[in-house]
Amino acid sequence: MSDVTEAVVLAAGEGRRLRPLTKYLPKPMLPVANRPVIDFVLDSLVANGIERIVVVVGYRSDRIQTHLTSAHPDTEIEFVQQPSQLGSGHALLQAKDSVGDDFVVVNGDNIIDENIVAATLRRYTTTDSASTVAVAHSDTPEEYGVVISDRGLISDIDEHPVEREGYLVNAGVYVFNRSVFDALDRTDPWQGEIRLTDAIAHLDGPVTSILVNGGWLDPSNPWKLLSVSETVLADELGSQVQIADSARVHETAVIEGPVVIGENCNIGPGAVIRSGTCLQDNVHVGANTVIERSILSNDAYVGANALLRDSVLGSGAEIRDCVASPGGRADVVVDGKLYTDRRLGSIVADRATVGTNATLESGCSVGAEATVGAGVVVDGTVREKTEIAA
Repeated sequence: MSDVTEAVVLAAGEGRRLRPLTKYLPKPMLPVANRPVIDFVLDSLVANGIERIVVVVGYRSDRIQTHLTSAHPDTEIEFVQQPSQLGSGHALLQAKDSVGDDFVVVNGDNIIDENIVAATLRRYTTTDSASTVAVAHSDTPEEYGVVISDRGLISDIDEHPVEREGYLVNAGVYVFNRSVFDALDRTDPWQGEIRLTDAIAHLDGPVTSILVNGGWLDPSNPWKLLSVSETVLADELGSQVQIADSARVHETAVIEGPVVIGENCNIGPGAVIRSGTCLQDNVHVGANTVIERSILSNDAYVGANALLRDSVLGSGAEIRDCVASPGGRADVVVDGKLYTDRRLGSIVADRATVGTNATLESGCSVGAEATVGAGVVVDGTVREKTEIAA
């Protein structure tokens, strides 16, 4: 076990690429296998002997603070605010007065297992390093900082690589000593943000890397949220079904694992819940409805004879009778960028309503508190708090 006992969790961001799901819920609180992403992070830290955790919060900070205080009562947690989201380096600077000599830094919106934290700590404590950074292979390096290294020593992390193949990327797990704060003070902003990765070049000492294979998952957009949840479900349950004691499942309903069903859910007669599906608490699924590889958040309602595939419902979303969201592959625009041929059904955000006999085409989204009328076909984006009628 390492002598490093403190950690900083960076959890101040919104998660723009997951809009409209992050209208009221920050990315670290989005559900994966019915648990907020940030829970996996804290569990991995505690499993490695971390005794004190500083969580940097900002966007919708109350949601994170309330949850962690309740869900982790035996862990010493301090919350510090990043009032404006001015980059990951700026976020870490907010914890300057809250940590000692050596500490772990992790992103609060990625799922990491305890082995990644253990490997990074081991590399740091067995080398004379100012920092150790976990690196991993990725098929989308343009979304992460590409690591430039020579024989395990990092010289730079390029946030905007021109070439996109054959690189290792930053996995968002670090160990630093306090020299990182001086390095951040010497780091020039980029487009108004101080990036933690830019401080690497200013550290007073070598920066080592550790290659991690597996155990690092980033639900960075809606289709990855679904695939990450599906992966975690399979890892945790195999082909089993996990149903809360308070859930009510009709004797004629069919559940095909891996599936997790939360507290006080109600599954109607003839309903079919297929693999890869997560129902949080207080979810209603009507008679003869089919749900496959989807995430239904707290208090979501799905009426009778509906079909949902590859879809995500936000908290309190309502899908009325005979709605079809058949899933499949689509071209999707996220945060101004076009992604082609992605497996994604529909996204229906918090407290939105989709009327009877409506159709939600692959890749469409319905914003928070929007209303889609009966019989409407949605192919694209419905903005929040708007009403679409047939």
